[in-house]
Amino acid sequence: MRLKLHLCMFLASLTILAGFCQVNAGEIHPALIGPSRWINAGDSVDVWVIFEDRGFSDQESLIRALDQAERNLLPKARTRRQKVKTGRLVEERDLPVNAPYVQAVLDLGARYRTVSRYLNAVSVRSPYSLLQNLADLTFVKEVRPVAKGRRYEPESRWSLSTPPPMQPPGVDILDYGPSYDQLNQINVVAAHDSGYSGEGVLVCLLDTGFFTDHEALVNQPVVAEWDFINNDPETQNEPGDDPSQHNHGTYTFSALGGAHEGDLYGPAYGASFILGKTESIEFEQPIEEDWYVAGLEWADSLGAEVVSTSLGYFDWYTFADLDGNTCVTTNGVDVAVANGIVVATAAGNEAQSSWGHIIAPSDADSVIAVGAVNEEGEIAGFSSPGPTYDGRIKPEVCARGVDTWCAVTWGGGTSNYSDVSGTSLSTPLVGGACALVLEAHPDWTPMQVREALMATASNALTPDNYYGWGIIDVMAAIEYNFPPMIVVRHPNAGSFVTFIDTLQDFWISAVDEEGDPLMFSWWVDSEELYRGPDSTFSYCWTEAGTYIVKVLVWDDQLGADSTSWEVVVEPWTAIDPISSREVPTDFALYQSYPNPFNAATTISFDLPSAEYVNLAVFDLAGRPVGNLIASRLEAGHHRIPFDASGLASGIYFCRISAGNFNAASKLILIK
Repeated sequence: MRLKLHLCMFLASLTILAGFCQVNAGEIHPALIGPSRWINAGDSVDVWVIFEDRGFSDQESLIRALDQAERNLLPKARTRRQKVKTGRLVEERDLPVNAPYVQAVLDLGARYRTVSRYLNAVSVRSPYSLLQNLADLTFVKEVRPVAKGRRYEPESRWSLSTPPPMQPPGVDILDYGPSYDQLNQINVVAAHDSGYSGEGVLVCLLDTGFFTDHEALVNQPVVAEWDFINNDPETQNEPGDDPSQHNHGTYTFSALGGAHEGDLYGPAYGASFILGKTESIEFEQPIEEDWYVAGLEWADSLGAEVVSTSLGYFDWYTFADLDGNTCVTTNGVDVAVANGIVVATAAGNEAQSSWGHIIAPSDADSVIAVGAVNEEGEIAGFSSPGPTYDGRIKPEVCARGVDTWCAVTWGGGTSNYSDVSGTSLSTPLVGGACALVLEAHPDWTPMQVREALMATASNALTPDNYYGWGIIDVMAAIEYNFPPMIVVRHPNAGSFVTFIDTLQDFWISAVDEEGDPLMFSWWVDSEELYRGPDSTFSYCWTEAGTYIVKVLVWDDQLGADSTSWEVVVEPWTAIDPISSREVPTDFALYQSYPNPFNAATTISFDLPSAEYVNLAVFDLAGRPVGNLIASRLEAGHHRIPFDASGLASGIYFCRISAGNFNAASKLILIK
């Protein structure tokens, strides 16, 4: 008999902004003020203590610390960051948290849990009565709860179903046993036959622990491991652990990178691995996200190129929090991707639950969120659907997550296998696929790996909120030719030409990753007027009206990009740049386009009335990196170019204030 498990392993949590937004110094999060349904006055609570700064007295000290941090980068981490950053490879968020600040917190009676460079914070267990004392420390920015929840236990039963099919005899270079179908469905077998195995790629798994004595894992190269729960280097079960503690991590590790002839192969069986034990399964032990964030930072420091995690958080968040900017794990994933790490995460198993949505951190706009399909390619009934709260399609892609073959620890011994279901199992298949793509293209950035998998998946032409872009095709992703990308265009969309009988110039700047020669086709109102290598086009209108100008750019591999302008041509007597019917009715700040972007993007906003406007761009530390507007503007639709050619790759925020209107949006710069 084989044990069959339907895995539903996601974690409940509490909303956290985790220092990614500006707050007043010493603020206590509202969830911690006064006894509530989850805190009693006499309780001890786990909190983030977020600091105002890193404790540097002057700019020179900060620069010296950044220089030292860059010198300390391990070679693999340095190489990975060079793919996504120009100039300095580290930022202030890479610096250690100020040790005297941490000690001052502990001296008040709080008990240390872990520390986060990304958040500039320490997480501690503190008596509830001590929280105000923590907030009163002059260098404390905010005290926030650490997300916590209870595990939804997997449902298991002895299965009397027929054994899974084996691979056809006489084909392929490996004997996959029952794992053949799940790999062949995503074209991994063809990639293995072509020589790809993940060799040279460092993959991190964050999970409950790992039974590395299993025959499918015992010979896999584990270069580092850490137990964040017990603070030791052992990720297998230890004395005192629940016997099933390391089960879930064993499933995911083996599905991604296991290897045993005739029984199981993972997509990236030739990769190297680092293993982080970040989740406890003890029913009485809250599962808390500070270890997850610590695991991401640890993987970053060791040079991991892929992180695969099948853990998620949702129960204390509202759907409105799944906007790509709020949940602490979501922001942590975005930082990891900005540092060059490909991150694959489970979309969740909540389609039939009262929640019914994806779970954090799969709402991140840089992550590869993974849904689950069955052997026929049909979406699993439990696979969490999109969209995100802000309307983005999720998941990104799918793989086999119903009856996925993997190593198990049940029944004793080191040679047991079974099928397990859940997006927890489809995710490591995609994580392993990412390693194969990186082996073939070590210079590709995380967003390029993500694009290649999405653009070549089965539903790429008609993505939806169940399959996303569809079931991945690893060989097609490896062979993917990036189309040219328009990075700058002039004029901005919706231009107003206030002269008639006047020549108007249009131009674009396009790049092609492979350096292929580019061709351009210029159109005015559905009539092609030019085709050739010129990226500049001029046209003279002699009559007032509204016109559409479009340009298509393509390379010799037939990859293409396009953009268009709506041009309103008005006579000289037109005084107002827009007519009254076009005056916006509300303030609005739109997502910049393009985003992610390379070097330049356009920020658009609406003013329903004339206002004094401040528009600026900040880095994650809150430092201004671009002051774009500080003046009075008329009512209308406004579009402002932002040139980031002098900035390092990373995540930035655009903030606008106009009258009583304040808003912010995220910018992702990838070079």
